[in-house]
Amino acid sequence: MPACPACGRPVALARPRCLYCGAELPADLVTGRDVPREEGPDPRAGGPTGGDVPFRTLVVVELASATAEALGRGLGVSAYEAGLLLRRGEPILHGLFEEGSALGEEKRLRAEGLTVQTLPESEVRVPPLRALGGERDGDRLRLRTEDADVTLERRDLLLVVRGPIARQYQPAYRHRRLGSAGLEEGYRVHLHRRFDPRAVEIDPASFEVGFAATGSVRLEVDAWVDAVAQGVPRDEGFRWLPPAFGVAEPEPRTALAAAARLTRAGRGEGAGAGGESVVLDNVHQFRFYSAWRAALVRRRAIGSSD
Repeated sequence: MPACPACGRPVALARPRCLYCGAELPADLVTGRDVPREEGPDPRAGGPTGGDVPFRTLVVVELASATAEALGRGLGVSAYEAGLLLRRGEPILHGLFEEGSALGEEKRLRAEGLTVQTLPESEVRVPPLRALGGERDGDRLRLRTEDADVTLERRDLLLVVRGPIARQYQPAYRHRRLGSAGLEEGYRVHLHRRFDPRAVEIDPASFEVGFAATGSVRLEVDAWVDAVAQGVPRDEGFRWLPPAFGVAEPEPRTALAAAARLTRAGRGEGAGAGGESVVLDNVHQFRFYSAWRAALVRRRAIGSSD
């Protein structure tokens, strides 16, 4: 079953928006052919695509004090599904609502005995800073991003989000590659800072570390993060979401990325007829997940300091 590009949940209805998070769906996922397309923000972009876009709000359900009965009533899931959600214990993105309906949904869920947090959509649509290279300097990370150099210490960090990135060929191109090896899985690390809403994003496939003692950029990056971010909350729940694919964006311009592109071109991985991209990934989905989880942690931190 196809999945929503924003939240990863299965698309179950013939409508132009995801039932669960409100994100606009690609035309090929909408089963009804005569459903009018709504104007609104691209769920994977930082702003609107046209028309008058209402203020939207993410409604998140916390599970720390929830019961299976309350969760089942509030979310409309079976007792079995509610039990599975409680066992994982992770906050649930209930949906993305327009201004008029978010407050009503929040009140309804609270009336069922659930703890609810609301987050403005603008808070989770801030693009990350992509790191191009860097080094570990004792208890600091010195990183070179697309915008500026960034130095990070443990006290600067709010949350570390890590997750695998699924990659595949576009269906229209895949049939011409029968028998070929699949694409390698990617990986992303987001370092969320206390006083800057932009995450610092590290993609080991295009990140220059100089000498890597482990022999692997990914292992080196993980070792750096584990050393510098000791005691900082970690979130690796993205791996449990079903992938929602979108067209892969261009890699940053680094020598490492250029070498990787040449390697893939030698294996026949590149553009299809007319030069269009033939590779899909779920990086946008990871960024959306990472951003709302960090926004939730930031809200908790602000609440505990009041």
